[in-house]
Amino acid sequence: MGGGRKGTSVIVSLERSGGFTGQRLTSSVETDELPDAEMTEALRALEALASSPHPAPVIGRSQPLYRLTIHRPAGLQVVEVVESEVPAVMRPLLTELMRRAQARS
Repeated sequence: MGGGRKGTSVIVSLERSGGFTGQRLTSSVETDELPDAEMTEALRALEALASSPHPAPVIGRSQPLYRLTIHRPAGLQVVEVVESEVPAVMRPLLTELMRRAQARS
């Protein structure tokens, strides 16, 4: 699938909490396991969210909070975003992470 990035693979972890069910879900994926273009855009969006100043997300009962951690050799990068603020380019990554989390539960 995404074999064009040999040696540059990173791991993206998800922790989802809140929402109507309040169920906590976790999962992770190596970037080499997903299509190149999909991962490139999603990582750019995550980096943009992490570097832009924004207030801490306000968690409502109905909105899940996604805590995404990018595990890079240089260190961790953490992004927290509520459902309504997830950029469209991150949706495929988030969908895959949620699929994996639900398969584990």
